[in-house]
Amino acid sequence: MSESSNAFNLDLALSSLHADGGDIQLMFRLLLERLSVALGDRLRVERAGRLRKDGRIRRVDIQLSGMSLIAELHDGAPQFLIARVSGGIRIRTDVTDVAGWLKMLLDALNTESEHSAITRQALETIIIGGD
Repeated sequence: MSESSNAFNLDLALSSLHADGGDIQLMFRLLLERLSVALGDRLRVERAGRLRKDGRIRRVDIQLSGMSLIAELHDGAPQFLIARVSGGIRIRTDVTDVAGWLKMLLDALNTESEHSAITRQALETIIIGGD
């Protein structure tokens, strides 16, 4: 995928995800559903009621491109963190909003999709929609 390619319009995907973000739980359930196969064990999800897989999402941690994207979705205001990681050690953590977090996620997926067909398919599903 080249930079000149319009195959992945990340801004459109970002605004689409963010527009659906009125229900942050729903947005994250859909996002996780689409990314679970592509990310495998790099995607960690903590849910309320640890025995049920369908419980409310409390925390998401996605490991991509030398960073950890963390979304803490507790009952109060959600918190979105982008942590830079080197050698498995967190060296810096920035707080952002949901739009900044989603943009960083989509950018990292876009970069990884250049080398991974599975990630490319997941990114296409996020942007284009469908299964």
